[in-house]
Amino acid sequence: MKNNLIIFKEGESMDYQEIARHFQTTSFDPQPFVQTAIDDRKIREKLVENVVDGQNHINEYFNSYLIIKEVAIKNPELIYDEWERIWALHTHKNSYHRWIAHDLITQLLVIDHEDKFEAIKREYVLLPKEEKISNFLKMSENIKEASRYKDIQQEIQLLFTDQTWLTNFNEKQVKRIEKVLQSFLAE
Repeated sequence: MKNNLIIFKEGESMDYQEIARHFQTTSFDPQPFVQTAIDDRKIREKLVENVVDGQNHINEYFNSYLIIKEVAIKNPELIYDEWERIWALHTHKNSYHRWIAHDLITQLLVIDHEDKFEAIKREYVLLPKEEKISNFLKMSENIKEASRYKDIQQEIQLLFTDQTWLTNFNEKQVKRIEKVLQSFLAE
């Protein structure tokens, strides 16, 4: 590895242990590992397991998530079967896990041919209400993206009608949240 760039000759591939060795870096780049995760089902399954296990060290689950997210963007069919396991993280005590669940489900909406989202859409849209400001903002971006694929206007309206949850935030944060909510109305 030179300058965080990994070069393999044509026909070469890496195994999971090779990928895992790179998890310990502070500036992890998922790109060199995405194609391997797309091509190798066993590696992809191990990366998904790192994410959904909920017990792994942050470097292991978060860097696995970064790879899996790229796989989901490029080829969401490869991750779609993991929908339920991914969504189960939305109740995890760790906010990173909740955000990861929200984010990966967003990536899978483009191919939700079984309409799995219908069963979770209310929880999905309202999940940011329980989060700190950083997760709220990230999840709000996911909701905007989700609204391109699914009809969630009724659920989004629930964010406007019951705003007692805003008391969890300070004045500056409330102003940021109000801007986000207004951006939903503008779309």
